[in-house]
Amino acid sequence: MQSTAPSTTTSLNYGVLTALPVVAALAPEWNALLARSGCNLAFSSAQWFIAACRLHPAKQPYVLTARRNSTLAGLLPLVLTRESTTATFPVGESDYNDMLAAPDDVPVMAGLLRHALTLPGGYQKIMLAHVRADSNCLRASQHAQSTGKRQQLFHTTTSCPFIRLPENYEEYLRTRSKGFRSSLRQAQRNADRHHVRVRELEPEHFAPVQLPALFLSLHLGRFAAHSPLAAPAAQAFVHEVFPSLFAERRLRAFALFEADQIVALNVCMVGPDSLCLWNGGFTAAAARWSPGKLLIEAGIRRAYELQLAEYDFLRGLEPYKSRWANDTRAIGQLEFKLWN
Repeated sequence: MQSTAPSTTTSLNYGVLTALPVVAALAPEWNALLARSGCNLAFSSAQWFIAACRLHPAKQPYVLTARRNSTLAGLLPLVLTRESTTATFPVGESDYNDMLAAPDDVPVMAGLLRHALTLPGGYQKIMLAHVRADSNCLRASQHAQSTGKRQQLFHTTTSCPFIRLPENYEEYLRTRSKGFRSSLRQAQRNADRHHVRVRELEPEHFAPVQLPALFLSLHLGRFAAHSPLAAPAAQAFVHEVFPSLFAERRLRAFALFEADQIVALNVCMVGPDSLCLWNGGFTAAAARWSPGKLLIEAGIRRAYELQLAEYDFLRGLEPYKSRWANDTRAIGQLEFKLWN
């Protein structure tokens, strides 16, 4: 089902998509807008949202769109939960959520949020989790003028450590402690002596359909039931989204090879100007190679080669992240309570 409502801005028209096949048909336009938006190319992709809805059928798609003439200019990808009383982003596997719009298109951002706040969709609350302080959602909330009663709340929920990359890798390394640099060199020398190598997997040479099983075997072998990905629905999600994300280079995979065998893997989601370390794993026997150090270092070097601005460790304050990171960003939850 698709409904449309006129915008107070004559050049913008808004719509709502509530049927998953209709949302799936929008995927090419969705991802084309995403490429212009400054949002994370994996977390905000059409395939991420579609898989989340397909694997959680209790969540009904509620995708708000904004078109300027016939061109898709904005998109707020929500679902309805809790007996349709709450509109929210769909899944916890995403570290950054946002509405899609060109970075300077504030009228579309504000208009989408205004439309969500005033549309008679039956929900009583809009809950936008895992949003950054520099997100389109926060910008929209600062510019949207409410035409109905609402209460707006925002609170920080966690922090994301990241590396703001200096001019070159050598300059970055000089900012780390002497002990850290020494342990990294030791891991590199040990790997070199035993012909252990890190290589980025390329979709032209590594079949995308094989990536989910490889990742899950290494990740669950390392973390087992302690990982959120141990849940069957989460594993099904990985199987559904990884192949296309990898093929389209929205996801990059860094592998540690012992001879011809992959014994460790890090998966990075691609941001507009960053590589984002999402998850990884390694075999018990591979622990002696310090795979975390080697894989992260390879990812940072690749970020430099791609001329990116950041290497992002995403949500969580695990101690290892502080040894690499030189900055943090807060992410939080933006909540609107609506009433008539």
